[in-house]
Amino acid sequence: MHFSIKNKGAGVFYVWILIAVPVFSQTRSLNDIFPELDAEKTQSALSADGSVAAGKGLALQRIVPAGSGLAVQHAILKNAYITESIAFIPFEKVTILNVYNALQNIRSLKGIPYHSATKGADVPLFEDATRIKSNKDTSAIPDPPQAVAAPATETWYVRLKDANFGNSYYRVDIAANDKAIICTLTNFKALSFLFVSVIGKEKFIAQLYFEPIDGGIVIYSIASADVSDFFASKIHVPSAVQKRLEVIKQWVINGMR
Repeated sequence: MHFSIKNKGAGVFYVWILIAVPVFSQTRSLNDIFPELDAEKTQSALSADGSVAAGKGLALQRIVPAGSGLAVQHAILKNAYITESIAFIPFEKVTILNVYNALQNIRSLKGIPYHSATKGADVPLFEDATRIKSNKDTSAIPDPPQAVAAPATETWYVRLKDANFGNSYYRVDIAANDKAIICTLTNFKALSFLFVSVIGKEKFIAQLYFEPIDGGIVIYSIASADVSDFFASKIHVPSAVQKRLEVIKQWVINGMR
C-alpha cells in the first residue's frame, strides 16, 4: 500500500507500508513437514541427490508439505508429465528473506548448465534471463535491489531464452509466511520448437517450496508439462521437465550461498 503525506513545511514525503513476513520463526523438522515419509524416502531426501519421482498423470503419488499455512499446488495439469523431488540442502544459516532475495535475482539464471545427451556435454539451459515489465509488455527491466523483508504475495514476469524452446515467458507467483516461501512459474505463452507449439499456454507449471530447518533448508519441488503424444514420442518429456526443475532449484541454492 502506498500513501502520500503532504506537509507544507517539509514538502512531500512518501511512506511505503509493506505487508511482509517475519524473518525468523521457530523451525520444524523434516518429519514435521512430511509426516507421511517412510524411513527409506526420508533417507533418500537427506541424500546428496534427494528423493526424485517422475511419471505421467495424476496417478503419480505426490507428497505435499504439511502444516505450513501455504497452499501447495498438486500439479493440476491433467495427463501431464510430472516430476517431484524432496531435498535437504545444508546451510549454516538460512532465512525466508535469503530465499526471497535469491529468487529476485533473475539474471543469475543465465548460464547454469545441464547435461545434454544429444550434444554429449554440459550446456547452459537458459542462454539469457531477464525480468520483464508485464505479460503485455515484454520490455526487459533490471532486477530489484536486495529486499529487507519478504512480501506475503507478489507476482513478476520473466523471459528466459531456453536452449530448446528459444524465448519463453513465465509468470512468477511468490507466496510467503514465517515458515516457508513458495515460487510458482507458469508459462503465459506457448513453448515452441522450430516455430511449432510443443507446450501450450499455461501448460507448464513448476513450483518450489522452501522451508528452513535446523542445519539447512528443505526444498520440495514439483513440475508438470502437458505435451501432445506426438511430441512425447519424439522427446523424453520427464527428463526435459526434470532438467528445468533442477536448474531452477540450483539457481536458488546458488543465490543463497
